[in-house]
Amino acid sequence: MMSFFANYMPYAELDPGPRAFAALAIGKASITNRMFSESFLHRNVFLHELLRPHGVEASLGSPVLSDSGRFAVISVHQGINRRNYDDDDIARLERLAPHLTRALQIRRLFLQSEARGKALESIVDRNETGLIGLRGDGPALFMNRAARAAAAACDGIGLDRNGRLVPADRGAAMRLAALAADVTRGGAGGLVRIPRPSGHTPYVVLVSPLPSGDDLFPNSRGGVLFAIHDPARRATPTERRIAQLLHIPFGAAKVLQAILEGIDLKDYADRAGISMNTVRFHLKNAFAGTDTHSQADLVRVALSALNALEPHFPDGTSMSPASSPTARVLR
Repeated sequence: MMSFFANYMPYAELDPGPRAFAALAIGKASITNRMFSESFLHRNVFLHELLRPHGVEASLGSPVLSDSGRFAVISVHQGINRRNYDDDDIARLERLAPHLTRALQIRRLFLQSEARGKALESIVDRNETGLIGLRGDGPALFMNRAARAAAAACDGIGLDRNGRLVPADRGAAMRLAALAADVTRGGAGGLVRIPRPSGHTPYVVLVSPLPSGDDLFPNSRGGVLFAIHDPARRATPTERRIAQLLHIPFGAAKVLQAILEGIDLKDYADRAGISMNTVRFHLKNAFAGTDTHSQADLVRVALSALNALEPHFPDGTSMSPASSPTARVLR
C-alpha cells in the first residue's frame, strides 16, 4: 500500500477519477468503466502505467463532502480478474456514503477544535499574567506558564494536586475561597492581595468568572478564572503610561498604579499626603474613564491593556520604576 501511494504522486495530475467522482451529487456513486469511454481508457496513461501494474482494473467511487471548493471522495479499487462492479455495489456505497460524510464532518470539527485550542493555549501561555481556570470541584482546566512559574517560586503561593491556587497566608486563602464561591454563585469576584515571605510586593490576584461558551471551554458556566499579577516580575508601568493607555486623568492613573502594585489605598493616601476623599475622587474618575464599576473590573481592564499594548508604545520612555517620581513615593 505504501508503495502504491509513493508511486501515485508523480501520476496524481493524470488521475481522471477524483474530478469525475467530484462532479457527481454528494452521496451518488458510479464506476469508472461507466464514466469513461473505452477509447479513453484504452489510451489512458494513468490506467496503464500505474493502476494495472499494481493489479487495479477499475474503481467504484462517490463524493462524500464538498465545502468551499474542497472535496472528499471515497474510491474502492477493483482488482484485475475480479468480477466487475455492478448496480448492487453502487447501491451499497450510496447507502454507506451519508455515514462516511458525517464521520468526515465530525473528524474535521475535531481537528478545527484542536487547532483552535492550541492557538488559544499559545496566546494564554505567552501572557505575563499568571492564569488559572477552574470548573467545579475538579482539576484545573488550564494553567499558563506564568502561573506555574509563580507557584514554582514558593513565595507565598502554591498549587495543590488538582492545580488549584493555594496561598500560604491564611487570611488570603480565606478571601480567595470566598471570592471563588461568589463567582460560582454568579457574582463578579474581586481582588486578593497575597503576602510574600520574600518581602517583595504582594501578588495581586483577580478572581473573576471564566468566559463561558463551547468555543472556549465547553460546559464552563460557573467556572472561575484566577489572574495572578506579580508586580516584581517586570518593571512597573509609569502612571503616565497608564493614563495614556486607558485615557484616564493623571491622578486616577496614580491610584490605579498603586492598586496594581498591591498597595492598600489608605497606605497610598498616607504616603502621597492626600486624603481618602481625594483617593476616592481619583478612583471614581478611573471607573468612569474605563467604564468599570469595581476595583476588580478596573484591574481586569488595566491588565488587559498593559499586557496587550504597553510593549508597542512609540515614545521609548523607560518603564523602570526608578524613572517615575511617583513610583518612588509609592514604594
